[in-house]
Amino acid sequence: GDILQVDIATATAEIADRAREQGMAFVVLTPHLWSTEWSQKPRRRQYLRRWATLVETARAEQERTGVTLIIGVEYGVAGYGHFSVSGLDLGAIGGAADLLLAARVAGAFIIVNHPYAVPTRIAGIPESRMNLSFRRWTEGRRGFDDVDGVEAWNLPLGMANLISTPGGATGEARAFAAADRIVREEHRRLAMVGGTDNHAGWVLPTTWVLARDGSAETILAALRAGAVCLGGPEAGALRARGDADPVGRWAVIGESVTATRRVELTWSGRAKLFIDEADAGEHDGGYVHELAGEAAATHTYRIVSGASRSGFLYANLP
Repeated sequence: GDILQVDIATATAEIADRAREQGMAFVVLTPHLWSTEWSQKPRRRQYLRRWATLVETARAEQERTGVTLIIGVEYGVAGYGHFSVSGLDLGAIGGAADLLLAARVAGAFIIVNHPYAVPTRIAGIPESRMNLSFRRWTEGRRGFDDVDGVEAWNLPLGMANLISTPGGATGEARAFAAADRIVREEHRRLAMVGGTDNHAGWVLPTTWVLARDGSAETILAALRAGAVCLGGPEAGALRARGDADPVGRWAVIGESVTATRRVELTWSGRAKLFIDEADAGEHDGGYVHELAGEAAATHTYRIVSGASRSGFLYANLP
């Protein structure tokens, strides 16, 4: 049967139909897979058979609807965190005891899900008493953390944060801050993504990518590059150029510029600017970040335009 019907109430065909009705180009399907399930060989083999069926079903529904269906898993490690793993053949690593390490070697796209989904304790919602956060960040536990991206906008958590904000900030704000810290301390890129966390039939757009076409390969390449906006496409207008860049070159979200004295940013309309996750205020059409006298470093830039938030654009100071 359809593995999604075991995990949620909506079958693959219905998801594809709803996505087409909303004009969505792609959906990433990540049914739950628990580490306890993977660690037991008979259960692992059973899961892999169901997953292979899902892949075949998704291929047929993609041909029928024109919606690209990218198949992965949401791998849950109890007491540590949840990870979306996509862009690989799960069957090809079926003999590996450690799924995350094998997926990393295989070149999968790995993101950490809802990293700040700490208990909100909202009356009438049992899940709000659970700690589904990424314990590496919330409790300092050691474990796998070699991720390509971060789920900053999680739809149910965002709704819960309208009522309760443990830690004094929304899960989204805390996720962006943690990602920014890693980017600048470790000098590497991270993609920021959104998700519906669909267990009840929601099929809603959360993530926009800058891509040449709608193929799975192109979409995954854009996700890996971090050429992404959350909540809407408007913040995708962000562009930048550094004073040390070639004349006429403008970088887009997910790319880097090189600067020694200044970085020029441009976008459409009015937007709130974040530099190194510090609120730099609202500006119309752009901003110039003066860098005179700064030591070698990496800076991050992103904007919020209406309901849309861009991923990071980077500046490297040689």
